[in-house]
Amino acid sequence: MSFTEIVSAIRSGALQAGRLVKLDTPLGTDQLLPQRVCGRSRIGRNYEFRIDAIHVSATFKHRDLMAQPVTLWIQQADRTYAPHHGYVRAVHKLGSDGGVHAVQFAFSSWLHFLRYRHDARNWQDKTVEQILADVFNQHPRARGAFRFVLRDPLPVRSFVQQYEDDWNFVHRLMEEEGLFFYFEQAEDGRSHTMVIVDSVHALPAEAPAQARFCPSGVGDESDGFTHWEEAGELHSTQLTTRTSDYKSPTSAAWPKGTSIPTAGQSALPWEAEVYQYTGAYTFGQQAQGDRLSRIRVEQWESAAQRVRGVGGLRRLDAGRWFELIDHPERQSGERPEDWQFVTIETVWGIENNLPVSCATRQMARSLKADIDALRATHGGDVDTLDACHADGSTGFFIVQIEAQRRSLAYRSPFEHHKPVMQIETATVVAGENELVCTDGLNRIKVRFHWDRLNGDTSSASCWVRTALADAGGGRGAVHVPRPGEEVLIGWLGGDCDRPVAIGRVFNGANRPQWHSNGILSGLQSREYGGKGYNMLVMDDATGQPRMQLASSSTGAHLHLGYLIDQNGNMRGAFLGNGFDLKSQAYGAVRGGLGLYFSTHPVTLQPMDAQPASNQLVNAARVMDSLSQSSVAHQAESLEPGHDTLKTFSDATEHSITGALPDGAAAGGLTAGGGTGQANAFSVPLLLLASPAGIGLSTQASTHIASDAHTNLVSGKDTQIAAGRSLIASVAEKISLFVQNAGMKLFAAKGKVQVQAHADDVEVTAHKAVRLASVTDSVQVVAKQEVLLTDGSAYIRIANGKIEIHAPGALDFKGAEHLFGGPARMSANHPAFPKSMPTTPLALSTAASPVSGSSLPAGMPYKLFADGALVRQGVIDASGQLPVDHHPGTQQYSLRLANGVTHEIPVPAEYHSAANGELANQGIHFHEGDESGAADRAVHRQSYQDMLNPNANA
Repeated sequence: MSFTEIVSAIRSGALQAGRLVKLDTPLGTDQLLPQRVCGRSRIGRNYEFRIDAIHVSATFKHRDLMAQPVTLWIQQADRTYAPHHGYVRAVHKLGSDGGVHAVQFAFSSWLHFLRYRHDARNWQDKTVEQILADVFNQHPRARGAFRFVLRDPLPVRSFVQQYEDDWNFVHRLMEEEGLFFYFEQAEDGRSHTMVIVDSVHALPAEAPAQARFCPSGVGDESDGFTHWEEAGELHSTQLTTRTSDYKSPTSAAWPKGTSIPTAGQSALPWEAEVYQYTGAYTFGQQAQGDRLSRIRVEQWESAAQRVRGVGGLRRLDAGRWFELIDHPERQSGERPEDWQFVTIETVWGIENNLPVSCATRQMARSLKADIDALRATHGGDVDTLDACHADGSTGFFIVQIEAQRRSLAYRSPFEHHKPVMQIETATVVAGENELVCTDGLNRIKVRFHWDRLNGDTSSASCWVRTALADAGGGRGAVHVPRPGEEVLIGWLGGDCDRPVAIGRVFNGANRPQWHSNGILSGLQSREYGGKGYNMLVMDDATGQPRMQLASSSTGAHLHLGYLIDQNGNMRGAFLGNGFDLKSQAYGAVRGGLGLYFSTHPVTLQPMDAQPASNQLVNAARVMDSLSQSSVAHQAESLEPGHDTLKTFSDATEHSITGALPDGAAAGGLTAGGGTGQANAFSVPLLLLASPAGIGLSTQASTHIASDAHTNLVSGKDTQIAAGRSLIASVAEKISLFVQNAGMKLFAAKGKVQVQAHADDVEVTAHKAVRLASVTDSVQVVAKQEVLLTDGSAYIRIANGKIEIHAPGALDFKGAEHLFGGPARMSANHPAFPKSMPTTPLALSTAASPVSGSSLPAGMPYKLFADGALVRQGVIDASGQLPVDHHPGTQQYSLRLANGVTHEIPVPAEYHSAANGELANQGIHFHEGDESGAADRAVHRQSYQDMLNPNANA
């Protein structure tokens, strides 16, 4: 053909008929003629074709083809055409030769568009299949153009994050899960479909499935392989991995990981192991870990055994399998499966059999050099690879493949990696109307600042662990970040799927409570749904260090050091030195083994009560001295109080030895400290001591109660002043003894009355006894007699008579003596109560749990009240013991002749009616180490239920 004829043929559209390749484009039918083609397709990867084409249009623009669909048709051995559809990704004008213009363009599948979309988002509790579908559906050209053919279901991933372009993201996900894909071309050449599989057995067969081996020089055009070679490479023999799982930590003896050997590498030494830490919590179940490691090993095994073939098979494409026949090494009787291969990669080199290929000059950047290189490499096969047209034009077709046996698993190489993340910040979130969102590990939910899909809800992220100031089993610092706060997010190993909150920062919405001067530091919490707080503040002001522990609830606080009035960030007025412990509500200070309050100088040991103990010893000496004097003067002894005080003072000087607590391991850590001796109390005492004085003050009443003794000892004076009355009521006796300066009893107003209702009144003096009435009379009244005696003389007034006797003289002197008839004057005697007021009680022996169903009738008994015998006799048939109960009685003791004794405490147990009723029945309350019912009535009721079970239960 002449050049003019060629141009005319192009314009007429007749030049593509019957050619080796032809092209459909949006420019119109036969407007672009493919001149040369270089293509590459690989399973698990995108395919691409580069085409040198010619056209005669003077108005051609790059944008006419860019991103447009095109179809390359390759003529098959039976003269039909197989399509390869795609989208143009690049266009280059190569130049012109006469009226013919050369252009080069490249097209790929829709997968290529994923390179141009970069996203930041995450998925939770999704499979890789669901995630890939989400990403693909973001691209209009991919919608409906993909499908999954999976033999095994994919596991759900708790959290997957994308922080890269879609291209890298989908490839790395498929590589991690052992997925790969191939493309199906629609028969009409107008579309293509990505098919994602997890096994080579899901790949389709070529049509036909058999491919011949045809050595070079056989025939004019070959539809088989002219060259075939097998290759093997060494790889590692074993993959060993380790991972960590914070939900189920392991030890060095039982690590969490996998160990998977490779197949077909037995000649390698065992040292050819790959040991890898795969990162934090790579897998949960062991089966999942083994599966992931097996994918890596299968990729090694696949790469170690490959075959390569060259020929003119025009139907071959990556992602199909075929059976090789007519190979000289194939023996008769071998199984067909042994010669079945999967095409991993296909590389095409095509020069179309156009007459223009010889008529036009070579352009820069054209594919001619690539085609010539293929011709040179496979020079011996040129004759069998040529393709001739009816007009005498000769083309060239060569296909090179990389394949593996179908019996081997295939996995794509791990060429796409996760982005390495840097520290960033995020906002803590929670569910709707939730004040906090956390779990048993104090994990949180966050929303990343770049997240444009999720709102401030708990679905914005997975559970994120939080790094706290201290964290350990049963110990640590707990400060759960709250919604709205900003946290620092790190990534374990830089892995975008492993976020961890490593700190918190203030911002304009969440400002620090103490700021600007750097003086105040500490901790402050915040009430949920309110304005309350708890606070520990440390003030490092120069010369004014202090610490305050406070709660806004009830205004409770403990203030230590240099006390000031602090209000938020402001340091206020000086309040004092020392400590201030206060609350607007209740307060309690308890020490189970003893409590010591003191204003004595501070010593190293907290329970060093030596100054107070010395003072108690001195007080006991005072009591002992005065007791001896009292007894010597026939007054009452102070011995019971003295003994009690001595016992108390001795209890404050008890030594304890520092040692490991009971049950502690012998190998515990003490760093050599904590040994020696320290003072303590031998019994749980409460001791108040001060060298300068103790004051008790109240605007209401002061109550002091002792079940045993109350001792008041002063080295000098004891003064008692009462604004109204001083009233003492004593159950047994009062003894007042003065050693030196005497005793005074004055009543500025009112009477002074001294009465003995059941016995005598004695007034005895070593010297004179003087009775005087300043303004009135002195009356001596007796019901039986009045006797005045001195020596042997006496005056007796009794029975209406007066007797005056004297061994010596009687001297009567007076201006006048009157001895008239009889006369009398009646004396008024005060009315004394016959007995102390009592309350009638009845002790029922039938209520005793030891009495069973029978009453102890006829049993002799003795009843004691506070140790004194008050009643004895024999129990009658009623089993009732009536008692006149005195209010001062503390305890009754009923002793039966058979040795049974009932101890019945009175005051503490009869305050509650329910408690008293059960106590009357003999149901005891037992103190114990185990925690039980705090209320004694409940305790006793439980005891009674056990002693008297319900017959119907």
